[in-house]
Amino acid sequence: MMRVLLVNPHFPDSYWSGRHALAFAGRQSLLPPLPLLTVAALLPQDWDMRLIDMDVQPLSDEDLLAADVVMLTGMLVQRQSMHEVLARCRKLGLRTVVGGPYATALPDEVAALADHLVIGEGEYTIPQLAADLLNGTARSRYNEPLDENPAIPPEQWKAKKPDMTLSPTPRYDLLDIRHYHQMGLQSSRGCPFNCEFCDIIVMFGRVPRVKSAGQIIRELDAIKATGFQGSVFWVDDNFIGNKKEIRKLLPVIAAWRKNYGTMLDFYTEASMNLADDRELVRSMTDAGFAAVFIGIETPSEEGLKETHKLQNTKRDLKRQVRDLQEWGLDVWAGFILGFDSDKPEIFDQMIDFIDEAAIPYAMVGMLGALPNTPLFEKMVKTGRIRELHTGDQFGLTNFETKLPASQMIAGYHKVIASLYSGRKFFSRCRKNLARWKPAGVRRSTNWAELRSGMRAFYTQAVKSPYRLQYWLHLMLVMLRHPTKLRRAIAQAAAGHHYITFTRETVIPRLKQQAAMLEPMHAAMLKHVTDST
Repeated sequence: MMRVLLVNPHFPDSYWSGRHALAFAGRQSLLPPLPLLTVAALLPQDWDMRLIDMDVQPLSDEDLLAADVVMLTGMLVQRQSMHEVLARCRKLGLRTVVGGPYATALPDEVAALADHLVIGEGEYTIPQLAADLLNGTARSRYNEPLDENPAIPPEQWKAKKPDMTLSPTPRYDLLDIRHYHQMGLQSSRGCPFNCEFCDIIVMFGRVPRVKSAGQIIRELDAIKATGFQGSVFWVDDNFIGNKKEIRKLLPVIAAWRKNYGTMLDFYTEASMNLADDRELVRSMTDAGFAAVFIGIETPSEEGLKETHKLQNTKRDLKRQVRDLQEWGLDVWAGFILGFDSDKPEIFDQMIDFIDEAAIPYAMVGMLGALPNTPLFEKMVKTGRIRELHTGDQFGLTNFETKLPASQMIAGYHKVIASLYSGRKFFSRCRKNLARWKPAGVRRSTNWAELRSGMRAFYTQAVKSPYRLQYWLHLMLVMLRHPTKLRRAIAQAAAGHHYITFTRETVIPRLKQQAAMLEPMHAAMLKHVTDST
């Protein structure tokens, strides 16, 4: 038996974190570290395992020293925190294992800090690693595809990607659910599309692999057993990547939810072609899905073609967003600035599109060239890469854009300052409420959510700098959509994070970057002038 400490490094604050709104619910983190829960399920179950999520609790030397091996996972954005943990472990003489997107993308960098790497997915490699750790024969790297090894079944040798039907139920029992606002669940990996900037297809492939209905029910039962009530985020790269299998799965989920009650609802990520399939949307809402995140990326047809987002071309994107809203699915969306085809007018086009589409929560970020993606290779080939991407989308890009950097920063500033002004945000919410039609059996409100709503109301109506817009918003909702007041309060509460994070963090940082760029451009201009 071994003592294992599973560590989730700290995530920097971002639009994704929801930090300012989580305070209303008394939660420390939006989602638990699902990858580590899966790793725990892949290890021998008689091992002593503890989980420390650094987003919800500190990591002490005593925690580290109580373990025989420390296992970490993380994304590029967690890089700094992971480096700090690995340095502490090395100083204490502890054995470390690192996996996840960061280790997979930049294995040589991580190998300098960790004892063992798991590169790629872990369903085949982690059991092999565990056996080797016990035998004292652990290798420095475990890669896909696997070499012939007696520790694993022969049918898994040379496997390119794990069979998702072999993935175990994550160890949700390791969580203290009081820390988390939502739960995570994964039904598939991979996406059939070929977006130039996306690292999902590099890591997980373009053939979506789906878990069985039995697996999903066991995972829902495991979440239920924790006592959690609220929203479950299906973290699939593209929930409808394999429509055939998802069509079979959704009625099973609906039946489970009917038997369990309505204390859970669901949201997920999907591609825009979901709006082509009314029956599939109906099956999703019948199963309890209330929202979907869609990568719209840009209102520019030229930009979509440039980045190979062809599934979004030749369609009326605003019309299809409206269709989804009217069919009962709320739409969250991702947008990107920094494509080569972007012109100076892209910033106003982005604002107008999001406002007209009535998307309250728009994740607008700067394009980043992630390691190993086609975009990264293109930028390296053309000599435009400045540095490795940090995972932070809310500032300068890591490559030379066609528009000047100063113009990109000023334009991005304009976009987010507009979108997350109180006036514009609440206007989108009202337009969204007018379109949205409830579908399926909605989740019941629990006492914790009522308390959270009261805290949000007090903060936003009394203390916030946008309180006048908030009051106006609620009064207009009561006049025009009185039956949707609960939804309006919930929307506004979530929006508090976007408004506050924009005002307190992103805009000041953009101003700093703009100030830094000004003398650089002045120096460049002087050099050009002196040489002519």
